[in-house]
Amino acid sequence: MERAQRRAASATIALAAALALGACQKDAPAASAAAATPDPAAALAAPAKDAGSPKGFLEGLYAHYATSSSGNNWAPMDNRNARDVFDGDTAALLAADQKALKGELGDIDGDWLCDCQDWGAIVSTVTVTAQTPTTAKATADFHDTQIPDDTSKHDTFDLVKTPAGWRIHDMGTPNDSSLRHVLTREIAALKTGGSRPLSMPD
Repeated sequence: MERAQRRAASATIALAAALALGACQKDAPAASAAAATPDPAAALAAPAKDAGSPKGFLEGLYAHYATSSSGNNWAPMDNRNARDVFDGDTAALLAADQKALKGELGDIDGDWLCDCQDWGAIVSTVTVTAQTPTTAKATADFHDTQIPDDTSKHDTFDLVKTPAGWRIHDMGTPNDSSLRHVLTREIAALKTGGSRPLSMPD
């Protein structure tokens, strides 16, 4: 009798083990299928990872210009957004220039990122031309699709990696090759002359 009970118990354990193994084998394909199926949330999060690259950083800046400036508070050249765009040194130069101007209009009379004061819908192409772990050079070619016959414009960038991420250290447009040079020149002129000259030669 005791021997029969042992045999029954062993059979029960073997049956339970077989059922558990079968369940695992059935779950495996489901797990594989889940792994092969793209996660929509992960797909949406992917562009955010690109912000960690010079290209992703600049594309994120130009995304602000995809819709009209009407009602848009984006102001990269002002204190409001400067530190989201420029490194500490260049943001400090922008602040020093505004302080020296005392509310007057200076040489930075528009947004250098779009070479404009207002915009409709700007499309851009960012190209990274050189990169190290802490520095990069890049260009942006862009135009406003809401302005008929708007010609393509071209900006150049010197980028640095900061604790907050990639930032612009210096940039240029077809009219001015260095934002830092323009700011430094204007601040020096205001300190020595007391007021901004009507025309400041390059």
